[in-house]
Amino acid sequence: MSNAVVSSDGAPTVKKSEGKSQRKPRNRTEGGGSGNGNSSRKPSDRHTLHKRVLPKYYTRENDIYVTFKSDFTYQFKSCLDILNSQIGEVFLHCTGRAINRGINLALRVKSEYPEAFDFEVNTSQVAITDDLHPLYDEDDFAVQRRMNSCLHIRIYRTAMLKYAPTSETSAPANVKSEDKAER
Repeated sequence: MSNAVVSSDGAPTVKKSEGKSQRKPRNRTEGGGSGNGNSSRKPSDRHTLHKRVLPKYYTRENDIYVTFKSDFTYQFKSCLDILNSQIGEVFLHCTGRAINRGINLALRVKSEYPEAFDFEVNTSQVAITDDLHPLYDEDDFAVQRRMNSCLHIRIYRTAMLKYAPTSETSAPANVKSEDKAER
């Protein structure tokens, strides 16, 4: 039997070590771990941060940019529309926190049509520039550059779609075959 202390609900409790001294809480307003007090990740209290719009490098008709604010079902339907067209492949581009949504979109297409579609994944990074606007007149404008993760998912058709003839196209085919049979 162990020496663990058991609480009233039966779960073991964890004892804190008595020999260690208390740590001093970190002052998070001073910035990150650079040590010099001039953090590149957090602007000073004398500026406001204005994020620029991300560049869209790909502008083909089968490129879909997945954002965190976009409607998931609409993007799913547009993926299927493009995949079932003559193009047959879709490129999903996701950055930052939308990467999870892009992965879910590709997995949903694959799970609903496992034999028809497959996907490939590539990762990259993009340089993003943010503007720092001064709050006071004596300060200058500044620019902050940072890197952001990107995910590019290529969804492509593996099974050929079966051609379903309509009534208009099937009628002339039958007439031609009857004409050949009579000769």
